[in-house]
This record gives sequence, structure tokens and C-alpha cells, in this order.
Amino acid sequence: MPWPAATVTKVAMKQDAMPATQYAIGPNLFHYLFIILNAGNLVELHTIFSKKASLDNKIMMSVLVIFITYSMTVYVFNTIVYAQIEDLKDRMLTTGKINSSLKDADRNTIWILSGHWKSNLFNNTKFNDTNPGKFTAVIDMVMANGSSPHKHKVSHFTLTNMSIEKNSTVYKGTLSVSMNLGPVFAIPVTIRNFQNETISISLEPLEGITSDQMNVVDHFDNKPITGTFTK
Repeated sequence: MPWPAATVTKVAMKQDAMPATQYAIGPNLFHYLFIILNAGNLVELHTIFSKKASLDNKIMMSVLVIFITYSMTVYVFNTIVYAQIEDLKDRMLTTGKINSSLKDADRNTIWILSGHWKSNLFNNTKFNDTNPGKFTAVIDMVMANGSSPHKHKVSHFTLTNMSIEKNSTVYKGTLSVSMNLGPVFAIPVTIRNFQNETISISLEPLEGITSDQMNVVDHFDNKPITGTFTK
């Protein structure tokens, strides 16, 4: 039984269209085949780059560990050297003891002072910005009856003048003294060295000093604080 004409025409059209369809699909197939064939290379490249990145990370971590180790070594070394230098400087300081008292008008002892001091004033003759004069002390005070024990720290000494008198070398300057409410700075002071045997520390009530500074002077009864050299 023959096919209807319309049907035959459609088939013929499909048959005529087939080569065109195949021609259109062909390049796409080659494109996909190229991607498929190169997929392995892409995986291999990804693996290579991953390994390289992992190697770079390991190198960076190694460098970081080396840097940290080096920095810590340098820090520890510098700390040790600094401590040794400071210890050497400390050993070069002259030292002594505070041995003094404050008396009332009838010469009765009211306060007993003890403690220690350190200084480079007495083994140096030249002072400058790189080698400043130094004087520190810790003074323990207690009343003769054992009451009201307390401590004062003397620091921040600044040398302003040095002179020679009959039997002593005189050092003038300023220093700080710790009090209950904190340190009081820039108190005028005169330190005398008596032939490397004894010293005296006199806080001076000079004109123009502040009330806080004057309170410190009064606290020590405006009397010299005496001490001896360590032998």
C-alpha cells in the first residue's frame, strides 16, 4: 500500500536534512572529545599545582620556624648580655649603709634610720650625658619605741655641681623620695663624702621649692642623714 504523499515528503525532508544536522553536530563532538581527552591533563596539572602549593606552605612554615627560633635566641642572648652588663655596672658602684637618727631638742632619739645606698659619685670625676652621676638609697625609718616603721626609696638623682671642701667632696643636685602618696621629685640635695669613710645626705629647704618637697625635708627634720662606706 503506497504511503501518502505528505508522509513521503516529510521522510524525504528528514533524509535531506540529515547531512546538514550531522555537519552541525560534528564540531561540537570534537570540542567535547577534546575536553574529555584533556581532562586527565587538567587533573594532572591540578595535582602538580596542589603539590607545589603544599611544598610552598612547608617552605614558608620552615622559614617561619627558623625566624622565630632565631629571634628567640637573639632575645635571650641580648637579655643575658644586658643582665651581665647591668650586673657589672652594679658591681662597679660604691655601696654603703645608712646609719642615722633624728633627735629632739633635748637630744633624745626619736627616729632611727637604717638602710643602704649605692653610687658612682665617689669613684668618678667626670660625668656627662652618657655617664651621669648616680645615687640611690633605701631608708628604713622606725621610732625609737619601735612604732611606725616605714621605708623610703631615694632615686632619680641628677648631679648639678661638684666641689671640694676641706675634708670632703660635695655633690649638689636633685633627687626623688618615695612617700605615702607617691614619689616627690626634684628635691634639692647636698651629698658629702668624707674621705671615703662616711657620707651625709642633706635635703635642702631652698627658696622656691614646693610644699610637697618641703614636707619631705620636714619629714627628715631638716637634718643630714648619715651613712658609712662598705669596706
